[in-house]
Amino acid sequence: MSTAHLGMRLLFYGWLVCHAALAAPDFSNGLVGHWNFEGSDGKTVKDRSASGNDGVIVAGALHKERAATSLELDGLGSHVLIPPRAGTGFSNALTATVWVRASDLRNNTVLFGVPHTNDSWTTPMFGMYLSGKRVVYGMWGARGATKALVESPAELPLETWTWLAATCDGTLARLYVNGAPCAELPRKGGLVSNGQPLIIGKGLGYHKPSLAGRVGELRLYARSLGPEEIRALYAQTAAGYDLTAPARQASRDGTVLVETHGSSPASEAPWRKNPTRLLEQLTSYTPRGDSVKVDRFGGWMDRPQEKATGFFRVQKIAGRQWLIDPEGYRYFNIGMNTVQEPTKAAKLFGSGEQWAETVTGQLRDAGFNGLGNGGASRLNKVAKPLVWVLRKNFMFAFAKDKGVTEPASGTLGFLNKCMPVFHPDFEAFCDRFGQDLAETANDPTLLGIMTDNEIQCPVDLLDRYLALDPADPKFKPGHAAAAAWLAARPGVRSGADITLRDRYEFIAFAFERYYRIVAKTVRKYDPHHLYLGSRINYHQGELDNPYFWKMLAPYHDVVSVNYYNQWGPDARQLAQWDAWAGRPILLTEWYAKAMDVPGLANLHGAGWLVHTQEDRARYYQHFALAALETRNIVGWHWFKYRDDPKESVALDAAGGANKGMFDFDGRPYQPLLQRARAVNREAYPLIEFFDARNRE
Repeated sequence: MSTAHLGMRLLFYGWLVCHAALAAPDFSNGLVGHWNFEGSDGKTVKDRSASGNDGVIVAGALHKERAATSLELDGLGSHVLIPPRAGTGFSNALTATVWVRASDLRNNTVLFGVPHTNDSWTTPMFGMYLSGKRVVYGMWGARGATKALVESPAELPLETWTWLAATCDGTLARLYVNGAPCAELPRKGGLVSNGQPLIIGKGLGYHKPSLAGRVGELRLYARSLGPEEIRALYAQTAAGYDLTAPARQASRDGTVLVETHGSSPASEAPWRKNPTRLLEQLTSYTPRGDSVKVDRFGGWMDRPQEKATGFFRVQKIAGRQWLIDPEGYRYFNIGMNTVQEPTKAAKLFGSGEQWAETVTGQLRDAGFNGLGNGGASRLNKVAKPLVWVLRKNFMFAFAKDKGVTEPASGTLGFLNKCMPVFHPDFEAFCDRFGQDLAETANDPTLLGIMTDNEIQCPVDLLDRYLALDPADPKFKPGHAAAAAWLAARPGVRSGADITLRDRYEFIAFAFERYYRIVAKTVRKYDPHHLYLGSRINYHQGELDNPYFWKMLAPYHDVVSVNYYNQWGPDARQLAQWDAWAGRPILLTEWYAKAMDVPGLANLHGAGWLVHTQEDRARYYQHFALAALETRNIVGWHWFKYRDDPKESVALDAAGGANKGMFDFDGRPYQPLLQRARAVNREAYPLIEFFDARNRE
């Protein structure tokens, strides 16, 4: 926080204190719930309102603040449970206020609320949660009433005490941050109770992340406090907390705003404006990509040659993870996914062979030095092939062989979402299935080997294995393995005792067997190439799971992540992965789709939805710049080469989508291709620029 900003905030706070002292409002009027942690024994929290509705603390840790006591929640299921009690319901007016200090901003994290009975629904009966790192006050009403979704215009700051308040008077819902109104919308209709408990720090079930951070106090009023009362209550309670924000380095570069509407035009979320950094906005950077000298693989020949092994390997140099190419040069992998021959290739390009030569030239000219997942085999036969990756579907093939698959979006589904990894035949199957890896073991243009793709990993994976039928030979091994694992857990006597921490640790247990077996097979039949993992993508259970990351580290050379729902690589998240696993990261899917292509529905796919091709182009540069600045990222693969056609009826492509850098017939979207070219060709100088600047 700047000195001027801090001074203004202190002056405002001082004014509030004086104003509150003069007004002396009665904050007990209408108070039906007041929970703070003064005098707590760490097991319960007293309700200091007349309702006397005490809460139970589940695995939180008490912290003394400036003049208050807070509860720290670990993001792995710790929470406060306040049972429903007669006499504390609401009719058509309420106020809810909470002090919170978040240490992570995972999407759909619950701050507090009475959850909906459908635990997969995001909007609570009333409460607050995070969406796109912004605070949302959500509320259902009586039948026929409109649903309220009031969103803060700014992101919730990390590691900073923030006071949030929401009011509803039957006609208007309003959200406040630190005593100041920030958003409102008309909202008519009464409130209803659904008999669920009030929960601080988590939702109902497994579908939403738990809060990682601290909670100071929560208040509920059965009336709508006015703006003056809100300001006064903020002033009265603020003295208990250190409001100093952690020092943050101001951005040195300019940005433009690009709007996104989640991943679908059917989304109920608002269009949000995202600050977006472009190559031309970098302070003190002079483009020099045209002078960069690269070898036939795309390695950086302008810097010292490292040990050459004839194959790709990884090496950390001066604190940065690098791929080292077969000739010993530093290499940053910039790839394109699913480069498949267009249906009209013969008509548009002369032949399939000519298409392969043409597209290879187009990609190389645009600074792409690799092919990602799903490339056509024809591309490996051109005169000067790009670096490529091989995907070997061990688990998918085994599951099909055992008859336990079902359709799923973006991947192959398993019955009850349980991969048959515990089946005693799996290891022997992998050994047989992996023998043909020897055919490409000596190919120097092969970056490495991926196995399967986005293997299903629901948070309640343990529960699902336990629910398998032990009398069915297909499911007995999975059920038995989960039951044996759970029986060895201290303090777990029944399914009701299973915690989120148990579930996260079981995910690591199940995937450890998968990675151990497939990595062993890969290295047996191809000892030369990198193992790149299974393209993980689950935000809950994988990307936020420290047990999962610590487990995968011994088996991976590089971890492949299909990276969605982030406007760009999150430096804090990448640092967390580095601390947990210490492995290089390859971002193997990401994209945006625009609404300006006639006929494409854009209803499916996880990529961002934006307005125009220029917006997609700006997003590409923003994402790429952040990736190049992040020292444990070693490359990215754009998803994908061509659009999904409007005639598609596939589960994850119905109606078509503007996912491609080229249209369905292989014609490039020039704004996107040209901005990609501009930043791709600067990759190596930009890495050096960012590393030098960040050392200052």
